Amino acid sequence: MRVPVSIVLLLVVAVITLVWWQGTLKADFLTPPTAERLAIVKASAAREYSPASPAEESRLAGVPVSTNAGESASGEEEAKGPDLGDLETLPGLEAYAADSSKGAEYLIKLATALEAKGAFQRAFLAWERVLDLGKADPDAYGTALSAVKRLRPTLPAWNIDPEASIPVVIHLGTGPSVAAQLKPVLDEVAHQLGGASAGILTVTVDIAVGKKLPNPTSPVPAALWLSGVAKDAPSTAALSFTVEDPAALREQVLRIIYGLVTEYLTRQTAYNPPAPLPATEDPLEGLTYRVTRLCWRELGTGLNLPPPPPPAPPAQPANPGQKSKPSKPDSSKPSSPKPSVAKPVAPRATPAPARPSH
Repeated sequence: MRVPVSIVLLLVVAVITLVWWQGTLKADFLTPPTAERLAIVKASAAREYSPASPAEESRLAGVPVSTNAGESASGEEEAKGPDLGDLETLPGLEAYAADSSKGAEYLIKLATALEAKGAFQRAFLAWERVLDLGKADPDAYGTALSAVKRLRPTLPAWNIDPEASIPVVIHLGTGPSVAAQLKPVLDEVAHQLGGASAGILTVTVDIAVGKKLPNPTSPVPAALWLSGVAKDAPSTAALSFTVEDPAALREQVLRIIYGLVTEYLTRQTAYNPPAPLPATEDPLEGLTYRVTRLCWRELGTGLNLPPPPPPAPPAQPANPGQKSKPSKPDSSKPSSPKPSVAKPVAPRATPAPARPSH
């Protein structure tokens, strides 16, 4: 029985429509990415690929370049001042990331102008962009860090809803004697990290206790790392240390966590990593002021990403010891005719002539 052509066409159209609908169900083709997101992507690309400037390319090519147009354009921008944008709308954590391509000096002018307008939350975001996205020299970095330390205590936490925070786990592996000493220290540090991130993270503690060392007088080794809450969640690198002075455990743990955060942001993101922590500075202050809120969110989000699917195993024959048979030729394809070879025919015996009868 043949299926009518009209029904076949309807089925084909239905299948194509269903596949297209399922493939584009959650896709948004109309909403363009925000300027802040584009700036972060551009910063990541600029970090990986740093082409020569037009003046440098022209110098290598032997062509003189006139900078009058660029100087006049920059002069007009300085006369106008930084664009403050709409001060009535609530900013996001990525605010002013699009302006980071204009340099740290522009961001400093922008933050100063926003403070003069009384927009302190926006000014604080602009100061943070100097730290995490602006290509700041030591003087500009120091100016921005001083402003962050001045404004941060006057502003409320960015997130006050525990349900909206991102969970992160502090992992510790050590012996039973040190585990008992470190448990209250880690609980305190976990609470302090939640405050350092302005409520963006909720930090918990997981301690893996190993066996006792045969020599109890030697320093007990320990390892510390951060991860998401899932069993196979991504994690930072693990840093090993030895516990020698119980009184300095809190500062030691906080400095290790500062190093873990710095290493992760350097390896996994396009943001500027926090500057090295001075030996005289409290590591909790470094985690509060040198790590921006946007970087805290990036850390928490990255540690809770789902793992990639495992690669498919290669196909193997049913019996490992048996070699796979060669595949049969496809019968649907016409096979080329084989040349026929004529078999040799044995010569026939010539019959003897009949004798005449007498």
